Amino acid sequence: MTELPPAPYLPTSSREVFESTPLAQAGWYADGQHGGVVSALLGRAIEAVPTLEPMEMARLTVELFRVVPIVPLRVTTRVIREGKRIQMVEASVFDPQSVELARAVGLRLRRTDLDLPLAAATPPLDLPGPDDIEPPDMTRWGIGGGGKILYHRQAIEVREISGGFTRTGPAAMWLRILRPLVAGEPISPLTRAVVTGDFVNGLSRLVNPTEFVFMNADLTIHLHRMPVGEWVGVEAVSRYDPVGRGVATGRLLDIKGETGRSTQSLFLAPAS
Repeated sequence: MTELPPAPYLPTSSREVFESTPLAQAGWYADGQHGGVVSALLGRAIEAVPTLEPMEMARLTVELFRVVPIVPLRVTTRVIREGKRIQMVEASVFDPQSVELARAVGLRLRRTDLDLPLAAATPPLDLPGPDDIEPPDMTRWGIGGGGKILYHRQAIEVREISGGFTRTGPAAMWLRILRPLVAGEPISPLTRAVVTGDFVNGLSRLVNPTEFVFMNADLTIHLHRMPVGEWVGVEAVSRYDPVGRGVATGRLLDIKGETGRSTQSLFLAPAS
C-alpha cells in the first residue's frame, strides 16, 4: 500500500479547487470517490458562505449525478435565498472539464437560545456507547479488496452496535473520522454527520453486493442540532421494491442522544 495521504482533499492556490487524493476512494469503484466525502465537501462549501445572522445547517440535500473520479475538483456556491431567519445555498462540484458531478442545496436556519418545556427535550441515548463496544478489524471492514487505500478503512473507525456489513438487515454503529476532510482543517460537526449518514445504505443492505447493485443517487441529512463529540452514531434500515427502487433511512445520534435523520434514494439492479 502506498503512503497514506493526510486527507481526502488537499487545498490549492484557488479557494474553489481541491486536489483529490486516494484517501477519497470508495471500495465499490475502480476509480471513484466515496459519496460521503463528496457530500461533506459540498456541505463544507455551503457552511463557508456568510450569513446575515448566526445560522446552522438544518438540511443538506446532495444529488450525486456521476461517479466522482480522483481528480482535481472545483466547488462553486450561490445563494438561492438570503434572509435573517432562513438562507438557502446551492453548491456544485465540477471535474477539470467543467462537467458537473454532484450538486447540493443547504437549508440554514437562524440559531438562537430558547427555554423549551421539558416535554420538548431530546430523549437521552438509548444504545451502548462507543467505549462499550470492541472495534472490528478495519483492514477488512466494509466492501472492497485489500491492498488499496479506501476512505472507509483508513480514514474512519467504527464500533458496530448491531448488525453490520457482514450481515443483511437493519444495523447500527458508531463512526469516528480520523483524518480531516481537507488537509490542515478541523473536522466540523456537519462533516461528521454527513459522512456517518452516508453509510445507511451499505450498513442496512438487504442483498448480496456480488449479486445486486444498490446504489444511492442522493443523500439528505436533517439535523435538529449539531452532533457533539468525535463519535456519531446511526441506526439504519433499508426498504427495497422489485420495481428497482429502495429507500435507506437512519437515525443520527451522539453521546447525548438523537441529532437528526439521514435518507437515501436507492437504484437497484442485478450486478453485471
